[in-house]
Amino acid sequence: MIQAGSGASTFGTPNSPGVTAGTQKDTLLARYNDLENVAKLIEANPMEIAAIIVEPVAGNMGCIPPNKGFLEGLRQLCTENSILLIFDEVMTGFRLAKGGVQELYSVNADIVTFGKVIGGGLPVGAFAARAEIMDYLAPIGPVYQAGTLSGNPLAMAAGLAMLKAINEDDQLFQRLDAKTAYLEDGIKNAFDDTNLAYTINRVGSMISVHFDSSPVVDFQSAAKGDNSTFKKFFHGLLNEGIYIAPSAYETWFITDALTYEDLDYTIEAIRKVSKTL
Repeated sequence: MIQAGSGASTFGTPNSPGVTAGTQKDTLLARYNDLENVAKLIEANPMEIAAIIVEPVAGNMGCIPPNKGFLEGLRQLCTENSILLIFDEVMTGFRLAKGGVQELYSVNADIVTFGKVIGGGLPVGAFAARAEIMDYLAPIGPVYQAGTLSGNPLAMAAGLAMLKAINEDDQLFQRLDAKTAYLEDGIKNAFDDTNLAYTINRVGSMISVHFDSSPVVDFQSAAKGDNSTFKKFFHGLLNEGIYIAPSAYETWFITDALTYEDLDYTIEAIRKVSKTL
């Protein structure tokens, strides 16, 4: 839980009580979608950076896609400087493609992390890596790894059922993309009938609405959104029976269980609420 420091400082400052000074000192903050910023941090800390950890499609500042060449640039910088590239695919794994962002953008990470998706929504986490990295784990290697929920039978059964369902449905991701694109077009049409300043970001079934007309490419640009308008938008939709994520910094996730009738209902609710903003 490290956030960016003030001024020209490149060291992070704790964003949560209990983060030690050592952890703070060992953590550098780079800007998402800013390869030059990443390169400068590497140059300023030669042979000191062990890994770059990134949400390859950001979901914790709204949905923010990687700029063209950003992930490829990270991969190149990591390869050239013997740095491990770690993709946090807790949100994107099995959501944007069977192979997650690695498949979607054809960029391979060294380590990938997954969350509840690997357990069909039940509590569990998992990580995967190249064989020579995984071989560091006990009993082959010196790194001990264990967890209270590791291998939990219920989560594993649910996760296996979910993965089988994905494998048996060749059209799943096309349907998800089409439904989310339909929702995106509907929101745009609703907003265009008003004088609202807005930007909509979308990758596959991840989508977010930002109440600012400028491109949203990182946390700094996401923070420029009008939160008071978002608050009215959220509560207006809630009154219409639509429960979106309650923060402007959270992405929406569209599920295949939603029908086009559901989406039309949602779009009409958005059209009604947008006229009050």
